[in-house]
Amino acid sequence: MKEYPNFIRHWLLPKHDKEIDSEIDMLNIKTIHYVSLAECVVQTVCLIVFLLSRFKSMDDPANVNSVVNVSLSIVLCIAGFIVSGVFMRKKDLAERHTAVSVFVGTYMILLVVWGMLASVQTFIRGEQIITFFTVELITVMLLRLRPLFTSILVMSSYTIFYIGLNVWIKPGMINPYNYFMMGVISVAGAVIIYRITVSYIEQKNKANRLNDSLEIIANHDSATRLQNRYALNQRIPEYLNTDICIAMLDINKFKAVNDTYGHKAGDDVLKAFSDLLLDSFDHEEIYRYGGDEFLIVSLSGELAAFRQKLTELNDRFGEVHISGVESCLSCCFGCVSARPENPADFFDLVMRADKKLYEEKSKV
Repeated sequence: MKEYPNFIRHWLLPKHDKEIDSEIDMLNIKTIHYVSLAECVVQTVCLIVFLLSRFKSMDDPANVNSVVNVSLSIVLCIAGFIVSGVFMRKKDLAERHTAVSVFVGTYMILLVVWGMLASVQTFIRGEQIITFFTVELITVMLLRLRPLFTSILVMSSYTIFYIGLNVWIKPGMINPYNYFMMGVISVAGAVIIYRITVSYIEQKNKANRLNDSLEIIANHDSATRLQNRYALNQRIPEYLNTDICIAMLDINKFKAVNDTYGHKAGDDVLKAFSDLLLDSFDHEEIYRYGGDEFLIVSLSGELAAFRQKLTELNDRFGEVHISGVESCLSCCFGCVSARPENPADFFDLVMRADKKLYEEKSKV
């Protein structure tokens, strides 16, 4: 029997993270903003047409009530449009969940109360109470609030409205079975729509996180955490028509380290060198070009300062001690500076830096 309370709690009081709350908040705000605007335009046009067609009979109380009801609806729409517009411009909407919930909940209550008042007047005249049902259905179908709040609002409004019409105004005129079935259907629809929306957002966010993870894997070298050549190809447009410095580096006698001390030691050397690179340059500037070769692309065109940083990097690398490796570590580099105008120019710079690198290595 404990399963049923848990099931009800799961549906009426679902638990999810702030990210989902934020997306639902924005969805509700946008819905109120654009629906209020559309409804305001439609209601204004209808009011103008009504006034023009009933101009000579505006002393009729029924016509006056209709004008008042439509005017109140327009005022509510304008208020909803303005307030929701203010929220839409807030960059920190995720931190305003309580304020958004209060606004949306209050707006729903005001719409329902307006629907009740408008329908009471039509009911007294012997007409249908379609306004109340329309407002209820629109709010539960378009807005996504917590199921418990929506359930309480819908059923309490149906109950209050039923007592007012069937007890105080015209007893026995409304079939309670059909009437309350509309309320139950509205609650069920609101809860289902909310759950579907949450499920959609969860799946979308999961897919986005997976895509981000795959993008990181595709653009980075797993051993050193540095960007790879695929990432370089994606970013070439950023380097065109701007002054850049390019350096090609590699670790001296790296093959001898692998052959003498093993590949585990070689991996440790690569990791230590990549850590030094990350400490000296921004992550976005560094690429593992292949093997023990590394490429640095700096958006600064000051070649002298760039070369000085590389020299300091080599000095620091010489002070690194890797467990089990007795060789003194060092690197060589070749660097150039230019303003590439197209991808071919950029790769020509890379080749020039690589050539300078091997000129330096020949001196070691």
